[in-house]
Amino acid sequence: MLLRKFLVAVLALVALSSTVFCQEQVIFWAMGEEGMRIGKSEILKRFEKENPNIKVIVQTIPWDAAREKLLTSVIGAIPPDVCQLGTTWMSEFSAMDALQDISGYMKDSKVVKQDAYFQSSWTSCVYKNKVVGVPWYVDTRVLFYRKDLLRAVGFSSAPKTWDELYKVSKALSKPKAKIRSYAISLPTSNFEIAAMFAWQNGANVLNADNTAPMVESNEFKDAMDFYARFIDEGLAPKEDAADVNIFNAFKTGFYSMFISGPWMLNLVDRYCGDEFKGKWDVSVLPAGKAGPISFVGGANLVMFRDSKHKAAAWKLLEFLSKPDVQVEWYKINNNLPSLKAAWNDSYFATKPMVQVFGEQLKYTQSPPNIPEWEQINSRLGRHIEEIVIGMKDIDSEMAIVSSEIKKMLSTRTVSSTLGKKWLKGALAGGFVLLFLLTLYFIHSIKKGKGKYNNFKQYITPYIFIAPVIIVLIVFLIIPVILSFLMSLTDWNVYTFIPGSKINFIGLQNYIDLLSDKTFIKSLFNTIYFLVVGAPISVLVSLFFALLLNEGFVRMRDFFRLGYFLPVVTTIVAVAVIWRWIYNYDYGLMNYALSLFNIPGKNWLESMTLAMPSLILMSVWKNFGYNMVIFLAGLQAIPVQLYEAARIDGAGRWQIFKHITLPSLAPTTFFITILTLIGYFQFFAEPYIMTKGGPRDATISVVQYMYSQGFKFLQMGYASAIAYVLFGLIFAVTIFQMWMRKHSE
Repeated sequence: MLLRKFLVAVLALVALSSTVFCQEQVIFWAMGEEGMRIGKSEILKRFEKENPNIKVIVQTIPWDAAREKLLTSVIGAIPPDVCQLGTTWMSEFSAMDALQDISGYMKDSKVVKQDAYFQSSWTSCVYKNKVVGVPWYVDTRVLFYRKDLLRAVGFSSAPKTWDELYKVSKALSKPKAKIRSYAISLPTSNFEIAAMFAWQNGANVLNADNTAPMVESNEFKDAMDFYARFIDEGLAPKEDAADVNIFNAFKTGFYSMFISGPWMLNLVDRYCGDEFKGKWDVSVLPAGKAGPISFVGGANLVMFRDSKHKAAAWKLLEFLSKPDVQVEWYKINNNLPSLKAAWNDSYFATKPMVQVFGEQLKYTQSPPNIPEWEQINSRLGRHIEEIVIGMKDIDSEMAIVSSEIKKMLSTRTVSSTLGKKWLKGALAGGFVLLFLLTLYFIHSIKKGKGKYNNFKQYITPYIFIAPVIIVLIVFLIIPVILSFLMSLTDWNVYTFIPGSKINFIGLQNYIDLLSDKTFIKSLFNTIYFLVVGAPISVLVSLFFALLLNEGFVRMRDFFRLGYFLPVVTTIVAVAVIWRWIYNYDYGLMNYALSLFNIPGKNWLESMTLAMPSLILMSVWKNFGYNMVIFLAGLQAIPVQLYEAARIDGAGRWQIFKHITLPSLAPTTFFITILTLIGYFQFFAEPYIMTKGGPRDATISVVQYMYSQGFKFLQMGYASAIAYVLFGLIFAVTIFQMWMRKHSE
């Protein structure tokens, strides 16, 4: 009996093991909420039931870390089998040749057909005639409007054309009202909304094969002129509404209209309350002469070229592309179906606002599917800002941006002849340098013969410090040398994968920096921040150190702790708090001004106030660290010097000038060098608080380097920026040391 039970248990264990180990595991990376919900949904359970030999393992990746993790997995050749990829990321991973062409799989598929999808959404999956993904869900932009406010000015429905949009906006605008309000919210530094106006007017940023800019066409300029007119005439805000809460603004009538995506349907209901229902609606965008064209985005499902389970991964892609599965997915996560057939499901018949998005999807366009698009989009946003706020001429701005786009597109081709010459030159130079160093070493040994007889006695300590030296060489010296070599190459998104053809281009990146206006602007901003901020920081630190060093101050430990706390607080938390302090509507700064009847300022959106605002925050954040060092220096000054000075009748100023300051000279020198190096690396403040704006007024060298390297994947160019910054820091430090030596 016991033997029978044992055999049954063994057989059951064997059966279970065979089931588990025979299953093919498909790794599925999904982002954010999608990852958390798809992993727990019945959708994947149904797939596994239909495909018992496949086990789907969902790994949820946070959106803010997704791109870096994907890049790492691609470079390491360990990508997931299936991945959710934002439409704007498709081109760069395609350019790296990281995605699998699924054209072959589609031939036998009864589900994945090009005609089954909205054409603009399908376009985001095609790169150089290869199909590298399948649209999973889509989103688009529609017009959100206040029905009651439009009705009050004589309009019973949303504007359907550009002319109606302008007339409604003029009627809604109340520039002389006690409480300022605007007809519509239009961003001044983001090209996404402006791009839709261009498409509606029949214009495109690039030509049909994405090889040349078209921003100087009359259609494009007319669209930008129409867009700028809303801001110029006060129908949309310029600076004073940058930090306005959109839900509160919509509810109070500060904005009567705004353009946004499907996620706002639930958010407006949630944040504006039940009493607001019925007062607002959504509509297809107003039509220009080419129609009511809107943006289409969303997420695609892709397979990677290095995937080990492509057949199983394709089955998962096909399953998630079924119309009924997409409807079920909408019920779970409110993601709009990418399949046209899914919109015929009776579930959507009871959702009139969602149907508006379905109607808008018939009139959509996706941005050009090229890796340079993010860079082009960024520059267009910058120049649109110059037009609508800086009041620059459209013709001249479009000529500038056209030239910049041509230069960006030219990076696709490389000068291989130049690269080979530089490669040969670099190798020859390296051998010559190595030969000269060898000669010098042999000469030194001969010259110092006898000094090295006792060399053996020094071997033991070198063995002990060898691990540290090796770590320094591997993780510091070699990366520094490699990054310098990178600055002499054209390493970009097209050559990002190891083994790709990277060309040596010599000093071309450094030469390009000389004519890069954004880099020069960032350099100016960094020097401005340094020249103004660093002396203030040192002086404030010294002042508080002197104050806390006085005997009459009580609770000194408490104040020391209070002043030092910002130093140990993360810059992200500090920046968020200060952003609220500078908030136009609710900030403490404007509240303080209001007590003296001074009008509030838009601190972070003003060209003149943005940088001083960042300097003030930075001084507050950092002075505590220098203060502690100054305190240590003050307490090291012999008391006898002060007693002797007082006996001789010296006053406070004379004591400070002739005893304290000279005695603190080494400490001041140390603090000054540290502060200057820190201020040269100005990054977190503008990155978190202003994104470098307004109009590049706060962009720093490090921030620009980060954008080029990690946003646009121009690694060679970013390395060149890093070495220019290194050169500046090195030169300033040497100059300070020279000054100190000659002042002694």
